Parts: sequence; C-alpha cells; structure tokens
Amino acid sequence: MPAAPSPRQVSVASWFDTEPAQALCQLELQRLLPLLAAHPITPWLWIGPTPAWAAAPELPGRGLRLHRHGAGYAGDTHCGLPLPLPSESINAIVLQHVTARDAEQLIAECERVLMPGGRLWLSTLNPFSPFRRQWRRHGLVVRSPQRLRHTLEQAGLACDDLSYLGPMWRDRAPGRRSLAPLRAACLFSAEKRTLALPGPTPLPVRHWPGTVAT
Repeated sequence: MPAAPSPRQVSVASWFDTEPAQALCQLELQRLLPLLAAHPITPWLWIGPTPAWAAAPELPGRGLRLHRHGAGYAGDTHCGLPLPLPSESINAIVLQHVTARDAEQLIAECERVLMPGGRLWLSTLNPFSPFRRQWRRHGLVVRSPQRLRHTLEQAGLACDDLSYLGPMWRDRAPGRRSLAPLRAACLFSAEKRTLALPGPTPLPVRHWPGTVAT
C-alpha cells in the first residue's frame, strides 16, 4: 500500500494558491513584464511554484513552462534535475520562489542552460518581512536575500539589481523606501557574463641598427 502523501508537502504547495499568494503573484507580474519587454527573451524558460503561477502571462517566441511537482517539475514536460535542455540554449529565465531545498542546484542548472548574455529573474519570499506570518506555518523554508545573491554569484551569474515588492503585512504596503527590505518578496535580476579572451600579444618592434639610404 503506497504511503500517504505528507501533509507538510501538500501545505507548502497549497500556500501559493491562497489569496495572499495570488495577490503577490500579480505584483510580481506587474514588475516582471516591463523587464521582459525590455530584453530579447526567446527562447525562454519559466518555472513557477504551482501551475497557476507558471501559466501566466503569454510571452512571445518559443519557451518552456514548468512548475514544481513533488520532487521534480511538470508542465510542458515532466522532468527532474538536470533540466532536459542543452547547455547555453535559453536566453531568459524567470524562476519564481526558490526554496531552501532546491536553491543551489536549480540556480546552477539555470546558469548552465543560459546563453552568454542571457538574463535570469529570480523571486523569493523575504524571510525578514512581517508578511512571513502568512506562509511560515505552511512549512516553507527560504534562503535570505544575502545568501541567494551569494549563490547566484557562485554559480557565475552577475546580480545587477535587487528590488523588494509586496506588502509588509497582508493588506498594507507602506510607500516609505526605507522600509523596502521588509516587504514580502525579493526580485533579483542577474546576467550570465563570460570572461573576454585575452587579446593577442603585440610583437616587439625591432629598429634597424644600420643607416638607411635616402
């Protein structure tokens, strides 16, 4: 007889379908869509925490939509890690709400499949926000923004922007910039950069020691 599914696992997945999570999803889309429109994104990869998060929005060109499903991913294909994609085949990745369980390995995979110059947008719940009371009891465990930035850089992705979005509490989102690090979620923007090859070494100029007839 198969083992009953863990209520902790079900609870973790189900939080992203609650009303507070759906409101946060819409805020993320409002921030992400202008960023995506400003960069070439095809072919793209979108990984969300649930089918509803991965289903929106419609994006141009070719792409692959996935969402977390048990220990792997489902959506346009069923897979685990490593992702069934060739290295350096994707120009843009949206990675929504990595957890402590898969952060390092998944970010490393994203770096592998990104083309040089490709971009990654990564969102995560903010463990320092008072909003954590909405999701912590569901068993979610997330990395701190500082540790995620370090993970991105260790994987070879240059993080050039970190912004905060969402409310501090369920229904309030104060506009004071000084309180931004206490908002519900963080959004990283990173680029895969490659080191330029060294240029050719110039040959030494040799001067003729004798006289030159004129």
